[in-house]
Amino acid sequence: MKLLKNKPNIWLRKFPWKKKTSNKYSRGRVLILGGQKNMIGATILAAEACLRVGVGSVKIICTKDTISILSQKFPSALKVEINNLSFLKSFLKKEKKTTQVALVGPGAGTTTKTMRFTEEILKHIKYVVLDADSLNSFKNKTKNLLKYLDKNKIITPHQAEFHRLFPLIDKNLTNREKVLIFLKLCKSNILLKGNNTIIGSRNKIIINSHTSSELAVIGSGDVLAGIIVSLVGDQKMSIYEAACAGVWLHGDIARRHGRALISEDLIKGIAHALKKLKK
Repeated sequence: MKLLKNKPNIWLRKFPWKKKTSNKYSRGRVLILGGQKNMIGATILAAEACLRVGVGSVKIICTKDTISILSQKFPSALKVEINNLSFLKSFLKKEKKTTQVALVGPGAGTTTKTMRFTEEILKHIKYVVLDADSLNSFKNKTKNLLKYLDKNKIITPHQAEFHRLFPLIDKNLTNREKVLIFLKLCKSNILLKGNNTIIGSRNKIIINSHTSSELAVIGSGDVLAGIIVSLVGDQKMSIYEAACAGVWLHGDIARRHGRALISEDLIKGIAHALKKLKK
């Protein structure tokens, strides 16, 4: 399979720019599962990045311990308190009528509960980005995850997360070789993070070199996940195109910022990066 270089001309024509006729409903809704009490920062970073890129509405699944904190810290997002699996199932049956995109992982916690919640979201929501704890919660249960993955889902692991899911894959292989093995196991999508991030789909592999070493900072992946999920939808980009666009934008913001980058700087740079991209 030929390895292509990630450039805007691959995905720019599909980029979902806001139109004069756009409203918060036409811009789409995103559901985010996160919000553990000691990790709400990850959830907020992802949710704010998602809104900044242009989605119309974000709803965060919270617990009784986090809903008031998130409401105070980030009023721009909607919140729903869900403490058990049965309530989540009934909520998703209604929610899927209006919400077709979800992000699972940032700040969710590596528990069996996270794994069960992730499975339910994968069953009910068409497009799903899986990051961070949603992946870690399936350690030693990778087959349970793979059976839910299809062309509208994507996993976005860094190296350690990838090898927790696939401990038998040689760590010395190149990222391209690792992605090819994943694509043989599963007809889905993957964004494998690294110095040169690889995005793989069923018959396409792209390498992203438009990046910066400054991205090696806590919270960076949460911002990336939020950017990607904002671009996905029936009237927007495919999940593969969104991953290519998201990782390029993420790198572009970091390159423009330069040294001493923290994750909040990535969010601050979104508006300028979009303005530059549209020229």
